[in-house]
Amino acid sequence: MNLPPGQWRLDVMIMALYQMALFFSAQLVFVIFLEYMPKTHCNTDNHCYKLESKCLKDYDRNQLNICLRSNGTKAQFDECVEDKSYLYFKSAQYDYQQDCTSLTHYSASTNMYLGVLFANLVLGILADKLGRRPIYFASIGIGVISLVLSAAIPSLTAFYIFRFTTGVGVAGAQIVGWSYGSEMISAKRRFQLRTFSNWANARILVVFVAFITREWHTATYLCAGISALIFPILWKLPESPVFLEQKHKIEEANEAREQIADLCGLEYEEKEAAAINNLKKITFMDMWRNQRLRTNFLVLCFMWFYVGMATYITDLNGADMSKNLYVGQFLSGLLLTISKIIFGFAEPRFEWLGRRTVFLFSQGVAIVAYILILIALFTDSKESTWYLIVYLCAYSFQALSTETCYLSVAELIPTDVRVTVAAITNICLRLGTILASLTKPLKFSFEPGLFLINLVVCCIGITVVYFYLEESRNANLQNVGQEHVLSSGEENSQAMLEGDEDSKVTIRDGESMTEGSAETGKTGMSGVSEVEGEETKSKVE
Repeated sequence: MNLPPGQWRLDVMIMALYQMALFFSAQLVFVIFLEYMPKTHCNTDNHCYKLESKCLKDYDRNQLNICLRSNGTKAQFDECVEDKSYLYFKSAQYDYQQDCTSLTHYSASTNMYLGVLFANLVLGILADKLGRRPIYFASIGIGVISLVLSAAIPSLTAFYIFRFTTGVGVAGAQIVGWSYGSEMISAKRRFQLRTFSNWANARILVVFVAFITREWHTATYLCAGISALIFPILWKLPESPVFLEQKHKIEEANEAREQIADLCGLEYEEKEAAAINNLKKITFMDMWRNQRLRTNFLVLCFMWFYVGMATYITDLNGADMSKNLYVGQFLSGLLLTISKIIFGFAEPRFEWLGRRTVFLFSQGVAIVAYILILIALFTDSKESTWYLIVYLCAYSFQALSTETCYLSVAELIPTDVRVTVAAITNICLRLGTILASLTKPLKFSFEPGLFLINLVVCCIGITVVYFYLEESRNANLQNVGQEHVLSSGEENSQAMLEGDEDSKVTIRDGESMTEGSAETGKTGMSGVSEVEGEETKSKVE
């Protein structure tokens, strides 16, 4: 697939925009730092103890000071106190102690996931009706402002309210941002949009922000400032021409393509209006009535649910994969980035490296890693180096499987309902992450249970994908579903023809009822009619 010489300019802008969107979405990971609590703590009397939960006061006051040792010197005692009271990151949990109140079963992570879930219910429909770009702007604006206010107002109530509304921006970045980016970037670089601009890069940057600030207020402000870089990039770009053409807004689509040509330094060639007018308008029910598209939709919903659940169970419970909080978080992001970049370079060079192959391979590696994690936990090998390596592989390859989830939504779902379906699948993802956040008590009661859950759902998931997921590599997004779905008007016309065996259709002056028309009675790309038992085809150029 050859690309115009200046196309890279647009592709680079889209990749930069999407990377910033992913960075904002990484607030879903930042909750690890918001809820972080040390394993040990020392009070003002230098009484050091091991925390039994995330509450500073949750310890046995009759228990001996863990820094008191027989024959120990004062210098050794002071060194122990310094070590046991060291705080890698001062979190919102450390300040507010919300898990020690009535909110113990409604964590900051659950609160934000519900915010994203709520926003998904609205943003998908709005983006398919009003356009990708305006909804993208609005959702990120709400998210960035909410992010600032969540730290600026010193109140637990305000913290929960504005972290909830931050979820609006996260949902916009994930579903609208991805749909907009996948429609704007060239098909050859669509996989690179998820590999070079990737979640792991965003995660590493978030961890770096936490590392240099060491405090959640400052880290939040810095995250909001970096996320605001989305606005100047998005301001420079037009609405998605794919969306505008699907809505038959020919003049606006031509203006958008002309603006893109200017950005790329290319000569603009206006697209023929007939080609645009012949695109079918496909509703959600049109998609649902088609067996092939319905199967794709249901498989995608299941994939997003279980992959989200497994990924977040692994992620949210991985703060102690290494003794140093930042080492594990940096390494997990680094390994994921390396694996994605490798796949990003390899994908254009190997035709066999399709969406299914990437998913089945990455999920298979993750399943093996979960088995090894269980062995480590049952044999008390959690502190070993090989446990850290295996845990990093489990997270990285489980997260890598999400690339197929995102790409398949863009490449298997028609344009008219793409963001709506992306919103529905993202709701499935949020339900999975909410369930993942509710499994956190197992961390302290029966930790192997977390990875037994992952092992079971991932074995079911890889089986479903192997048998039912279609390959969609290099799909033309504008043509998805056009050959498989009859619009409502065409369906009625077809029913009338089938109901009257004696009916005849007169084809005059090269015109006929068309499959490509969005409304009954319009002419379009092609039509098939039966005339006295003979099949007649006509095409209107």
